[in-house]
Amino acid sequence: MASLVEIMDGVSGQLKATLEANRVAFEHRLTKGEAIEESVRAFFRRHLPDSIGVAHGQVIDRHGSISKQLDVILYDAAKTPVLFSDEAGGNRVIPVEGVIAAVEVKTALSSGDIAPLAESAQVLKSLESSAFYVPEGSIITNVTNAYGREWTALPPMYFVMAFEGPNLTTVRDKMQAAHIARPLHQRIDMACILNKGVVANSLSGSGGLEALPSPSSSIRAVETERSLLLFYLLMTRYVLQAGRPAIAIQNYLPRDFAF
Repeated sequence: MASLVEIMDGVSGQLKATLEANRVAFEHRLTKGEAIEESVRAFFRRHLPDSIGVAHGQVIDRHGSISKQLDVILYDAAKTPVLFSDEAGGNRVIPVEGVIAAVEVKTALSSGDIAPLAESAQVLKSLESSAFYVPEGSIITNVTNAYGREWTALPPMYFVMAFEGPNLTTVRDKMQAAHIARPLHQRIDMACILNKGVVANSLSGSGGLEALPSPSSSIRAVETERSLLLFYLLMTRYVLQAGRPAIAIQNYLPRDFAF
């Protein structure tokens, strides 16, 4: 029976082969990029449980604020109503309360992409996530520890996945520069470049790696041929535990709305 390492090695090879096939098949840059994005969405559909929906589009909050266009949106499929779905293009509008994470996909990441991606992360993570049912008189409240604090509902995580890119030290340095003055929970959490490695968060003292930053962590570039496996393991530690409270979608109605 194949091990997880062998499976992810095979999947990584498939994704790289998809990139090469699309380079040959498509001359138009936009068409090529869309095909690559769909291959990444297919990866998440195959390797995450059915309880996690996979889409692309935008995320909205109850005040009407909206994220930038996102290549991959991971959301709680059992609890999240889809507010809009474009059947032709597949784009969806999803309430932020149900969103677990977003992944931006780049065929070839450039150092100039980092600042706009950091801005996209902050826009998404700044959306107000408050339209939940709050049980009256509840004795037990579930919380998640992340970003150095406790959350009743973890903000959406934000990851970058690229097939090619500059050296990891450059990516790390650009991420550090883009994160200046941004709160921990409003940054790019982690980046993966398939042919190079992962830029993640190193815990001070232990040297261990985490998908999400903390007050005592620093950004670390990790070169590895098994970047997809490392990215998957770090990401799913949080994605698979990020349960969402029940969404009170009626809170999206204007206060003066009348039937």
